[in-house]
Parts: sequence; C-alpha cells; structure tokens
Amino acid sequence: MASNARMTPEEAARIRRQDAAGRLDHGDPEVRRVLDEANRTSVRAHVYGRDAAARRTTRVSLLVTAGAAALFAGGLALHFLLLSP
Repeated sequence: MASNARMTPEEAARIRRQDAAGRLDHGDPEVRRVLDEANRTSVRAHVYGRDAAARRTTRVSLLVTAGAAALFAGGLALHFLLLSP
C-alpha cells in the first residue's frame, strides 16, 4: 500500500538513526524502499532547506546570483562591442 504523504525531515532522521544503530532489516524490500526515501528526504532537506522559508531563501539567492552573472556578462559583452573598431 503506497502512501502519497511525504516523509518529514525529522522522520527521515529518525529512520536513518535506526539504520545506523543496525535495527533495520536490509533484506526486506519495503524496508529498503523506506530507507531510500529517508535518505532522499534528508539530502533534500540538507540541500534545499528544511522548510518552505528556507527553500524560498535558497531560490531567491540562486535567482539573484544568476541575475548578477547575466548583468556582468551583458556589461562585458557591451564593453567589447563598443570598443571594437
């Protein structure tokens, strides 16, 4: 029975701690599936932030950085276009 509910980072951390303690049976395919989901959730939480506000901050930072890089590249291109004889 598959659930559409996403695992929270706290649940993922709890499952990973159980695995690190050797309490999970890796021979059971369902346990491996849950452990894989816990690992993916933990990585996403680490990379993108634990909550919506942190993800939004990451997204805004990436957009600002991309905008600054595009502005720099455009200015550099304009500079060389104006200097060419």
